[in-house]
Amino acid sequence: MYRNLNNMEKKWIEKLLDIDFKERDILVKQILKAQVIYKKEYAFISLKFVGVNNEEKYPYQIRVPVEMRAYQDEGAPIVFLLHIINGLVNELEIISADSSELREEAINLNNVEYELNKEVM
Repeated sequence: MYRNLNNMEKKWIEKLLDIDFKERDILVKQILKAQVIYKKEYAFISLKFVGVNNEEKYPYQIRVPVEMRAYQDEGAPIVFLLHIINGLVNELEIISADSSELREEAINLNNVEYELNKEVM
């Protein structure tokens, strides 16, 4: 079932895209138009984006242009990976770095670190 992003998911994406990189605005536009399919397992959350097929494509052939690690006060970092396939946002993958249980309401975004693919810097 498709749905719109909830407020918590919007905050994750806003923080992930808070860093500037080449053609970032294309991905922002795609995400704003998308709906998601939500899937959660013990240490993993997936937001699959749907409904962006007619949007302008991201011009770089990079699977993950940006990664964010959110360091938690207790426990391992939470890793956010934005996946692009054929120029379209495909998935936001969220994992706990040590495979511990992921509780989305407890994710702290106060201390984050970004890693950009060199091609989009």
